[in-house]
Amino acid sequence: MNGKVIGEKTLFVGPALKKSEREKELAHEAYKYRSSKKRCNLYVKNFAADTSEQSLKELFETFGEVESMKLFKVEGRAPFAFVCFKSPDVATQVKNA
Repeated sequence: MNGKVIGEKTLFVGPALKKSEREKELAHEAYKYRSSKKRCNLYVKNFAADTSEQSLKELFETFGEVESMKLFKVEGRAPFAFVCFKSPDVATQVKNA
């Protein structure tokens, strides 16, 4: 039933916890969300075919520290890349820029 929409509200169903336990659980979930690598990795496309990995990395490093980058150039397809930032906040900033 957790997540079920009733009218305009989304139902939350979970274990009965003391307020201090709920706050601790929420803090833990927030930490997991902020440190998640899934949120740090971005898929990039629609850039020139002659773009080098170094120039792409330099472009993204203006926003923050890039942990890793992989550029893919496949014959007959447009190039694309995966850029992984150290911080999910930086990745979100890049995505929204």
